[in-house]
Amino acid sequence: MMSHSLRKSTTLLRLVIISFSLTLLSACNILPEPTQVNYYELPANSLTPLGDKPSPYTLQLQTPYANRTLNTQRILVNPQGYELQAYQGAAWIDNAPAILRDRLAQALLETNLVRAMTFAGESGTPNIVLQTHLYRFQVHYEDGQPVVHVQLNAQLINRQTGDILAVKPIYVKQPVSTAGTDLNYVIPAFGKATDKVSQELTQWLYNTFNNAQMKQKIQ
Repeated sequence: MMSHSLRKSTTLLRLVIISFSLTLLSACNILPEPTQVNYYELPANSLTPLGDKPSPYTLQLQTPYANRTLNTQRILVNPQGYELQAYQGAAWIDNAPAILRDRLAQALLETNLVRAMTFAGESGTPNIVLQTHLYRFQVHYEDGQPVVHVQLNAQLINRQTGDILAVKPIYVKQPVSTAGTDLNYVIPAFGKATDKVSQELTQWLYNTFNNAQMKQKIQ
């Protein structure tokens, strides 16, 4: 027969196991539930073609360079001071440089600017490279009102020589609709801002491609 001391030890062991199991279950219950994330596309309006026919160049469109904070899917906002925050439960469908690159690619096709276009890493021998640096892609509050800021610097580079042919800084500020400050109004403002960026960029490229001196440098 089991001794009294052995039965007592067995009972204590069972109590310890049950207590430990309940502790684990309790710990699991206090963990926060995963936050649901809504993903947003960047709205875009079509641009009209520039000129009767495209320029005879093949252009390589590079993904914009950006710092680690901007190179994210988070939708950034600066409510005050110098601190960047992110809208909770919301994200772009890709990181900011990638969605801006896709918008610029769409603009280049819509405006019929070049004979052909490639992305970095694809096969082909482009004549020119369009390189951009992204400095702002966020909401700033100005006098209590949200305003979308998109700032970049574009460089047109001769693919063969590596020479920088032309430089274009672009800085667009697009106020968010006064009807509200939530994402239902912020996202369309991002779309309008990037439409303006696309218009400025494509018009600059059109003027550059049709400059006689620039044509000699590209050849």
